[in-house]
Amino acid sequence: MDNMYKEKATITLKEFLKKGKKFVIPTYQRGYIWGKSRGSEKNSVQYVLESIENSIKYDTDLFMQGITVTESDDKIVLIDGQQRTTFFYLLLSYLGYKEQFEMEYPIREESQKFLTVIKEKAPNEIDKLCIENDKEDFQDIYYFKKTIRLISDRKDNLDKDKILEKVNFLYITIPEDKATLVFSMMNGSKADMKTEEIIKAEILRLVSIDKNLETDKKELEATHWEQNLLRSKYAREWDKWLYWWNRDDVEKFYHTNKSIMGLLVKTYLKSKGGKIDKEGRFFEEFRDKLLRGDNNEHLAKKVFYDLRHLQKKFEDVFNSIADDKKLHNKIGAILTLLGNEDKERFVQWYFANDEVKVIEEYYKLVFLGLSHTVIVGDKNEEIKEAKYEMLSALKSDNLYNEDKNYAFLQLLRRNIEEDTRLERPFCFSIWNQKSLEHIFPKSKVYHKDDETGKNMVGVYGENKEDVELNETSNELLDRTFFNQNGSEHCIGNLVLLYKNENSKFGAKTVEEKKNIYFTPDPKDETKKFKSRHLLHTISVFANNNWSLEKNPEGIPYVVSTIQKNKENFINEIKEYYGIQ
Repeated sequence: MDNMYKEKATITLKEFLKKGKKFVIPTYQRGYIWGKSRGSEKNSVQYVLESIENSIKYDTDLFMQGITVTESDDKIVLIDGQQRTTFFYLLLSYLGYKEQFEMEYPIREESQKFLTVIKEKAPNEIDKLCIENDKEDFQDIYYFKKTIRLISDRKDNLDKDKILEKVNFLYITIPEDKATLVFSMMNGSKADMKTEEIIKAEILRLVSIDKNLETDKKELEATHWEQNLLRSKYAREWDKWLYWWNRDDVEKFYHTNKSIMGLLVKTYLKSKGGKIDKEGRFFEEFRDKLLRGDNNEHLAKKVFYDLRHLQKKFEDVFNSIADDKKLHNKIGAILTLLGNEDKERFVQWYFANDEVKVIEEYYKLVFLGLSHTVIVGDKNEEIKEAKYEMLSALKSDNLYNEDKNYAFLQLLRRNIEEDTRLERPFCFSIWNQKSLEHIFPKSKVYHKDDETGKNMVGVYGENKEDVELNETSNELLDRTFFNQNGSEHCIGNLVLLYKNENSKFGAKTVEEKKNIYFTPDPKDETKKFKSRHLLHTISVFANNNWSLEKNPEGIPYVVSTIQKNKENFINEIKEYYGIQ
């Protein structure tokens, strides 16, 4: 694909128009839609006009998205950039630009007529021509007129000469026979160029800016060669980062929601005190805060170096599975459990500076449901209270019906730590698809109803006929025989599963559940359990002893497995969190 493009160059709008060639909109291009509303966000015309105003006000260059063309002796065919080029045609026509600037719409006759007419009219005449009309017959003309009305509202802040000098493009030419292919590749998703792409283009421009060298031709050529080499190196490295962030496993781990450069550029900007506006735009902020100064080329190189350093930190954490730190599962758990705002705070706290952060204590505390502010703020009383609240909840014999969240959190932790011990990356998708399963089915545990005297199953069960409990049965348990009034709803009888797999167990016996869980059948999709990757869940399922035992007086009670599991779980919690 690289061989398809000729040398890229940054040119001003003035240089773009001075080519003196007709700009042709090919037949496969969609119509002009700049000015189209996007909910509460600014439309593209408003956004560019504001950027132009700021460029004029602060006397800074405005770097626009690149334009891709095929070019011949007398015409320039716009492969990517027709919306922007048409906008500047409307803008400059309204501001009285009289130099050669011709747009050709081969299959849009009415659009062609409109563009020809406004080139010859004065601004007040154009205003009359562009009065709002919701019944406009042609989409192009509707948005032409809307664009001009928006321009008219800001005309006092617009200077055509400064616009011609300040607006810059990355100008890319391709062979004519590749035009349709490139258009399809660039516009198949109808996606606009993202802020991060514009930042990349600006950095590449700054590191290859022409120097005013008073030297001979050979030295000048050598300098240009070095600049091109550096620009190519930066471009390749940036694209490598982009490819990495677009991997599905990276996107899921860092919860980037398909952001084009993941967390890299935004995290770096925020670390330098920059802000992102409510529409998610931040190019001007990034440029003015980080790429403007006495030596823009040096600043661009420093920014790129800093981005490289930050990128390595993100990659090192993701790849830290089998090393001594084993950060992959720890950071993954933190990013999974924190809310969106706390995720951002954590990323800034951990990744955005060179201070070494010890993550083990943070990892422990996030399973208590605590916020980032509490965890890093040395709020010892709140942390201590959260530990005892969690311990109290897990001690409950009715945990399943009272506070499932603590069961979810601590069962998740136990499963993650089994994977970490085996140096295996944990699959965090379980958290958004989680459910709890009773190992010994709750439908097989009975208790006597005080009013009717009949046996009831579970807390919300149906009336049943009296059942005589077989003391050696693995199928029926009487809750009154649980040691110290225990219950099937405690942490000792609960495991973590994927929600859509929970229903496959139903009210089956322990042995039936084990057979389903441990017996894969490649011919039967219903027996392919994602939950088999949950190693703690496997260990609980694997326990073979779920029968009744007798105390010294000969009265049977369920001490093996449910209550032993619970006792072991509580002891582990106390030791893990240092609870006396």
